[in-house]
Amino acid sequence: MSYDAISAKMGQIANNRYLTAIRDGMSVIIPVSIIGSFFTILLNLPIASWNNFIKPYAAMLSVPMYFSINLMAIYCVFSITSHLSKYYKVDPISTSVLAEMSFFILAIEPMVLNKPKAGLAAGTYVSIGNMGAQGLFTAILCAIFATEIVRFFNQHNLVIKMPNGVPAAVGKSFSALIPGVLIIVVSFILKEIFKLDINKILTWVFSPIGYFGRDTFLSAIIPVLLITIVWLFGVHGMVIATPILYPYWYANLNANVTAIAHGQAPVHFMTEQFFQWFVWIGGAGATLSLSILLLFFSKSKFSKAMGTVTILPAIFNINEPLIFGIPIIMNPYFAIPFVLAPTAMAAVTYGAMKLHLVAYTRAVVAWTLPGPIGAWMSTGFDWRAIVLCIINILISLTIYYPFFKMFDNNQLKLEKEGNNEGDISLSEQK
Repeated sequence: MSYDAISAKMGQIANNRYLTAIRDGMSVIIPVSIIGSFFTILLNLPIASWNNFIKPYAAMLSVPMYFSINLMAIYCVFSITSHLSKYYKVDPISTSVLAEMSFFILAIEPMVLNKPKAGLAAGTYVSIGNMGAQGLFTAILCAIFATEIVRFFNQHNLVIKMPNGVPAAVGKSFSALIPGVLIIVVSFILKEIFKLDINKILTWVFSPIGYFGRDTFLSAIIPVLLITIVWLFGVHGMVIATPILYPYWYANLNANVTAIAHGQAPVHFMTEQFFQWFVWIGGAGATLSLSILLLFFSKSKFSKAMGTVTILPAIFNINEPLIFGIPIIMNPYFAIPFVLAPTAMAAVTYGAMKLHLVAYTRAVVAWTLPGPIGAWMSTGFDWRAIVLCIINILISLTIYYPFFKMFDNNQLKLEKEGNNEGDISLSEQK
């Protein structure tokens, strides 16, 4: 199969409405987790006097942590449903509310106390366990299920239509009534009549993928290979990774945050931040090093120009100008280092954390920070994280260098031949 055929197939996968809605919908986790992680960082500043001062307020400052990362499934249900609803052109608000209710019925188990127990007053309580990362698969299912039901009823005009003059918001609410009844009844039957634990079933179904959420060597390597290879065909790697790997990575981060809230050490290092700050330095493919090489070691005008315009975005982990400007996609010069460099960095980072040479990641910080700073903050201000990040950049530089030299020499040759000063197509590079 040709490059073009493979690229077209992958493009179809990337543009799948469900994958797109999941990817865009789960982006809501980013600000929520960063806000929650701010309090994690606040409670873990490496200053003894500060820690002594903040200790009496630790329980209070832990509250935002619980209501950010620990409730991410709830936020994702609403966000994913909203994005998919907009694709189908159905009302995103009423549909999202129905999806939320379906999620609560299927994933959350109320506990009724008829009399006080263990310090709890009589009443109804719910566990937040499935509201976090471990409930993300159910969240995705409920979002798709509710949206498809609403879409079907709207397409077949099986909705209640209010007369003219009724406020639009009221009309949309009534139009969601009939599909809403079906969504809730089906959810109720599955949970209460058939006694199905959908969350456990989905966890079991995806359990083979769950291996890559463990703190293992393959968990560090395989996702990198998957994401970079997909990128080489012009498909954003996170389109594939987000729906299948993020639930496990964020579950690990959730466990770390919970451990910290209880005064314990983080228990996992295989989190999204593991890759963000120690592997994707400069963006997918660890391309900060390539921008450095282009800027400081190029002889051709084209390479030097590309280094000049891409170095600043690369410092802040934005590498689309480089990926599409060189281009790296389907480029025989850079395909190998684009995959090999981050794979080697993941292996080194795995070894460093497995041997406890660097602290585990415990907080989500803005991905646009320069690598060493983000690594330092995400590990609770461990200075060794800065060292590891710099070592990984040097590893990437070493791997990219011979391929960069071949590319630059070819550009220089073409420029000397007067070929539009190096502005050539990929076919000419080949």
